[in-house]
Amino acid sequence: MLDKLKNTLKHTFIYGLGNLSIKLIGLVLLPLYTKHLSSAEYGAFAILEVTSLIITYVFSFKLSTSMMRWWSAIKDDNYKKVIVFTAFSSSILVVIFLNINSFLFSKFLSDILLDDKYLYDLVRLIFLSSSFEILNYYALELIRLKEKSILYVAVAILRTVVVLTLNIILVAYCNYGIKGIILSQLSGHVLVFLITFPFLRRNMILRYDWDEFKKMLNYGVPLVFSTIAMMLMNMGDRYLIRYLLDFSEVGIYSLGYKISSVINIFVLQSFQMGFLPIAYKQFQTKDANRFFSKTLTYYTLVLTTVALMLSLFSKELIELLSKREEYFSAYKVVPFFSLAFILRGIEYVFSLGLHYTKKTKYNALIVLSLAILNVILNFIFIPAFKIIGASVTTVICWMFMAVLFYIFSQKFYKVNYEIKKIIMIILTGCGLFLLSFLYFDLTLHIKLVIKILSVISFPFILFLMKFYEPIEIMRIREAFNKWRNPLKWRQNLLKMKMFSKK
Repeated sequence: MLDKLKNTLKHTFIYGLGNLSIKLIGLVLLPLYTKHLSSAEYGAFAILEVTSLIITYVFSFKLSTSMMRWWSAIKDDNYKKVIVFTAFSSSILVVIFLNINSFLFSKFLSDILLDDKYLYDLVRLIFLSSSFEILNYYALELIRLKEKSILYVAVAILRTVVVLTLNIILVAYCNYGIKGIILSQLSGHVLVFLITFPFLRRNMILRYDWDEFKKMLNYGVPLVFSTIAMMLMNMGDRYLIRYLLDFSEVGIYSLGYKISSVINIFVLQSFQMGFLPIAYKQFQTKDANRFFSKTLTYYTLVLTTVALMLSLFSKELIELLSKREEYFSAYKVVPFFSLAFILRGIEYVFSLGLHYTKKTKYNALIVLSLAILNVILNFIFIPAFKIIGASVTTVICWMFMAVLFYIFSQKFYKVNYEIKKIIMIILTGCGLFLLSFLYFDLTLHIKLVIKILSVISFPFILFLMKFYEPIEIMRIREAFNKWRNPLKWRQNLLKMKMFSKK
């Protein structure tokens, strides 16, 4: 069990580096964006960014996810290559159709999204960028399946350098504004495609299997609906804020979300990328129950620790990163988004049972229902509480999402999760954050010291609440003794072979 958890941690860490290098661009460039874009312009970019994500999820038809599921179950290496070609070639046809229509309807979409039909070139660019992102899924999924995590990181870092450099040139020096950001992203996707296609080509046989395509489509389409509904639930409030308030409020709200997405970048997405291939291999093992149970418990602990740190220091962080005072109020939504990301991480683990048993229709049912609830609550809360109301709505919906996925998943693949411990972790973290209001008016230096002590005390408070099992305490002590000397870190890493090639 310990070896499996270590393997999960290793791949999570390595994929985390790659994922971090990609996603961190948005955070690193925040000072650049807030300096050269007004809150209204940043709000317009946020609308295009959400639209691009929706395009990607809708027109991918989740075929790359289906490919991963089929590929993992097939023993014949040659037939695996047929599956890859079938899925990839289907996506090529889809993106061709997609871009033809983007040219035909770009002015109409520009008028709807940006209140200006003459910004149609931005719409065409996000369609093209989304198309390359869809095609890149296949090579990146194969890299994960084959556990070539070092290759993944190398590609991600190269893309990051290119996108970062182009952003600085096009936005800061050429004053391209939003267009410069989108052109930089498009260039990054094209670069990844050119680098990874030879790897993808080696894993394909030019033979199309129509029957398998239909099966993969039937598996993936319900996931598309659930993913889109989840996207709308998680990010669709930008459209409603723009409709009920204005682009400036969208910009402030999006900045708060971007800061909160540190949890998504560092922990949630990294975990998902490293854990999913391992999870499919563990479902039928004899110790699967304890493996999934303990993984979720400690995953929640990591998520909550990062969320606590981010929530406590959000005000100082936003004032440091933002170049305009109009953005400073964004810190108010960070704690709500942080809690939502914790619930989102828990929901992900719960949902794996439905994926494994191929009951993906329940995914669509749950998420569509909550997407509708999200819209209703936003129409109620946004006029009354503005962007705070939208962030509270996000928390409420993710809480219901986690509960419903737990209930339905347990019917088909039962796991004895440590629910009491998970609740203990979240409530303790929330309690430590709420205590910060007691010293809100103190001087900055004193507040920073108290906040640091609050984060440090978190695991010790859990210890006093008898959170840890005796074996876990013993392992923590062993790990502390092993890593307390920085001079031995290199030696320890070499022993773990963390960076050895697969």
